Amino acid sequence: MADVSPARGRHLAAWRRAWRAGVAVALGVHAGLCLLATPNVAFGADDTAGVLERRVKAALLYRFLNYVEWPEAAQPPAGTPFTIGVVGADALAAELADFATGKTVLNHPLVVRPLRAGDAARDVHVLFVARGESAQTAAILRNAPANVLVVTEAEDGLTQGGVINFILFDGQVRFDVSLENARRRGLRLSARLLSVAHLVLGMPP
Repeated sequence: MADVSPARGRHLAAWRRAWRAGVAVALGVHAGLCLLATPNVAFGADDTAGVLERRVKAALLYRFLNYVEWPEAAQPPAGTPFTIGVVGADALAAELADFATGKTVLNHPLVVRPLRAGDAARDVHVLFVARGESAQTAAILRNAPANVLVVTEAEDGLTQGGVINFILFDGQVRFDVSLENARRRGLRLSARLLSVAHLVLGMPP
């Protein structure tokens, strides 16, 4: 076996740590998250932990669509798209757009729209608010539809109105859920989704 230089060895070790930290959910290493795993996530040897985290979150955002039920009145009119708005995370929006290409939701084409905090979000059905925009979450939600699925990634994301909030737990991308926020927005979450959440607020005893 060829010798590995110290610099090369450090690079390989860092890459392995990033892989383990960022890919666990996407590959279904956590047994309970296999239902959310997707084979379409592309990982490269030079990806950083941050890139891997973003790609896993994009994959999960797409997968969430299979486990949420919107009220019929909130579904888009015939011939119009089902829209995911992404506030303050253009790179994640680009990743998510790759997943959305050629896909449909409830027989509607799926589109992804990058947004800024001040943009109108009245015609979106899923709204992801990046951590850097968390201070604007309340204002953003005032301009969003009543039945939007709000996904956040801030420490107080559920307190601010998020239905699903991404967290990092033991080096893995996980998520918490607020059933009360889901009920307020008229959304029904699959029991399968709740079963793999890290924490579910509002679950009956």
